[in-house]
Amino acid sequence: MQPQSDSRSLLYEVNLEADAAIEAPFDTWLRDHIADMLQFDGFRSAEILDADAPPDGRIRRIVQYRLRDRAALDHYLAFHAPRMRAQGIGRFGDRATEESRVLPHREEFVHGAISTENCLNCGEVLTGQHCSHCGQPAKVRVLSLWGLVRDVIGDLFNADSRVWRTLVPLAFRPGLLTQEFLRGRRASYTPPFRMYLVLSLVFFVLASMSDPGGDVALQLDEEGANIQLRDGGAKSPAAADAPKPAATGAADAGAPRALDASERGLIDQIVRRLPESEREALRKELEKTMEQATPAERAATAKVLADPCGEATLKVDAGPVLERYEARLREACRKIVADQQSYGRALFENVPKMMFIFLPLIAAVMGVLYVRSGRYYVEHLLFVVHFHAFFFLAGIVVILLDRLAGMLSGAAAGAVTAAQGFLGAALVFYVPWYLLKAMRRVYEQSWWKTLPKGALLGLAYLISLVFTGIGLLAYTALTI
Repeated sequence: MQPQSDSRSLLYEVNLEADAAIEAPFDTWLRDHIADMLQFDGFRSAEILDADAPPDGRIRRIVQYRLRDRAALDHYLAFHAPRMRAQGIGRFGDRATEESRVLPHREEFVHGAISTENCLNCGEVLTGQHCSHCGQPAKVRVLSLWGLVRDVIGDLFNADSRVWRTLVPLAFRPGLLTQEFLRGRRASYTPPFRMYLVLSLVFFVLASMSDPGGDVALQLDEEGANIQLRDGGAKSPAAADAPKPAATGAADAGAPRALDASERGLIDQIVRRLPESEREALRKELEKTMEQATPAERAATAKVLADPCGEATLKVDAGPVLERYEARLREACRKIVADQQSYGRALFENVPKMMFIFLPLIAAVMGVLYVRSGRYYVEHLLFVVHFHAFFFLAGIVVILLDRLAGMLSGAAAGAVTAAQGFLGAALVFYVPWYLLKAMRRVYEQSWWKTLPKGALLGLAYLISLVFTGIGLLAYTALTI
């Protein structure tokens, strides 16, 4: 049942009785009195009703005033009612009396739209095609499979849907969505936090499905081994194999020669930690590197591979504050070495968690940059959410172009690859301009004030990314 609200219209009913001898002048005065009452703010209409005459021969009139809300009535009672009552008493004295009561509006029924059904969601009486309380459609049907699919994708492909009315300004009109939301124009657009969550979810799902791969290069020197992923990607198992405690200076290369059993054993220790589909190609490259290694370099490599996370090979300069976590860090290192792919997956899955820390940090920076703007922290957070929603939207387009290029061949694949390259180059310039333009539109300051604040915001982005990135690496290592 819908609760009563002070914002709902109501009836203010006044019951009047007067001597029958003054009926004519009383009715004339009453009409003029009602005309004066309708001049007050909030009084919409009035109606005079006859009632059964009381047994003492007096006359009775009932006046019902329709008011906009309870606040209008309270204002009348506080500031005008004593004066209006005094007018009647001054005219008729004790020959007329009145009593009043308030009747709050509850429901209204219109001919042709009366319903005795109740909403299946909240129980409110239905008076139309949708519930006036919760908005659910009056007719709720059991969906077929095709009907369910149509309901899911129907709003997406509807040209007039909120999705397209939101995505177009999000991509091409920087700051407009934030500006519209702060002005109260919200029904035409997708709610900002819902839009951010959906776009970030789609982005991370698409990114997790990518398989960029990469080639591993092994560099050896007399202090240790350095295993690097030359063409970075989401998976970098070899990079985790070598904690890189030593310098990466190149050793004096010897002449190619045959590998003995111990050297092949070292290569096996490296290769077996890689995905099976990559082992054969990488084995050949590692054998070539090992053939040119000196005995000292091979000994250092064997030492690292024997215990890559031990104190002899991995030096942790944690300082007095973090020294207590050194044992946990080494244990995490051994877990990573044992299963690099699990660490990579956990790292990727924790990125959204990092964003829920990163966004409030940037919103706090916006609050400092615009400390005199009179805006609340939530308004700065709304700006940041919209900007990062745009960032995820751009990332989704780039990933989709990459996938499309992989599905095509020949000239079509080349055209899509060229479009992807052009888009990537354009985003390098478009993203900073987008941010500055959004700042100028939302905070309504000149370019001379916006440009230095944009530069400071960019610096804050870099610093925040570094610290949240380090926190992400540490958190993932300690929780896998």
